Amino acid sequence: MVKIIDRYLVRSFLLPLAYCLLAVQILFIAYDLSDKLKDFFDANVPPDMIVRYYLYNVPIVFSMLAPFAILLALLYCLGNLSRNNEIIAMRASGIALFRIVRPYLVLGFILYVVTLVASEAFVPTSKRLAAKIVKQPSSVRVALVAQSDGSLISFVNAQDDRSWTMAALDPVSNTVDRVTVTSYTHSQTMRKSSTLEASSGEFVPGFGWWFYDVTLIRYAPDGTARPAAKFRKCAMRYFTETPADMLAAQPGDVEMMTFLEILKAMRHLSINSDFFKKLSMELQRRIAGPAACFVFVLLAAPFGIHHTRAGMVKGVITSIMLCLGYYVIAAFFINLGQKGLMLPIIAAWLPNVACTGIGIYLLRQMR
Repeated sequence: MVKIIDRYLVRSFLLPLAYCLLAVQILFIAYDLSDKLKDFFDANVPPDMIVRYYLYNVPIVFSMLAPFAILLALLYCLGNLSRNNEIIAMRASGIALFRIVRPYLVLGFILYVVTLVASEAFVPTSKRLAAKIVKQPSSVRVALVAQSDGSLISFVNAQDDRSWTMAALDPVSNTVDRVTVTSYTHSQTMRKSSTLEASSGEFVPGFGWWFYDVTLIRYAPDGTARPAAKFRKCAMRYFTETPADMLAAQPGDVEMMTFLEILKAMRHLSINSDFFKKLSMELQRRIAGPAACFVFVLLAAPFGIHHTRAGMVKGVITSIMLCLGYYVIAAFFINLGQKGLMLPIIAAWLPNVACTGIGIYLLRQMR
């Protein structure tokens, strides 16, 4: 049963949190619009499309900046309680410090779950939709580099269990060169069902793919290859992926993939490949990253209660510096995880565990 003190503490926190979340969204739009406004005008982008672009960015900004908004809102909330001597009154009444902080910890955990769900349900789709309005250069750069240095371009259609490798990719003419398409069965064993090799391929909108100078190999249930069939021209209408899809899904854009797509893509890759390590780290990062909503409550609470009496600015600056340190350390460990120098689950969760320990220690010192 929720007690009166819990309801009071929660209400005193939710309104500042709403203001902070709104403020970070407005600041992002103002900063990003000032950077892209000239490009929008030069490209004659309609106003309704600009509005849609920033609406698509709402869940993206929320997932990134929700922990920071929680930090600022809690500092403001606890600062007011401390300045009005309400914290002192509660503790004089026999209420333990952890009991005062407990409602905020519960809210921090709830917001962690909300942010985690939003990161999976809305963020990948929002990034894809936003990228259609403002093209992201990273995928183009990755693909061009892959073509210029002679290495193959890889693409995994995780939904249909199909992997592609090709020497060249042109999203303008919808063509690929020296392409190999490997299809897998939709089962736990993930055995090969067929391999298509072609000198070139062309995607025809509304129809599907045409491949030229084709060698097609099908596999028996026991995995043995059946005799190869050769065709001068072969149609694959059920191949729905386009060159534009392949370009947008290059390794630079794993953030546009959902959890399920990442898991399926990892099943097609060698555990020693760089892309597998990047996907594995991205999966753990998405689970551990939103936990900052809970961690920042523990970091903000001691400074919001104690340093506010000594000086509001000092408490705010100290907490913000701790949080910036958290993000720097998290980025460092994520880099180690992507390079395979540390297990992804350890790299993702170690900053959270360390900062949680710091927050608990600071709270215990105030008892």
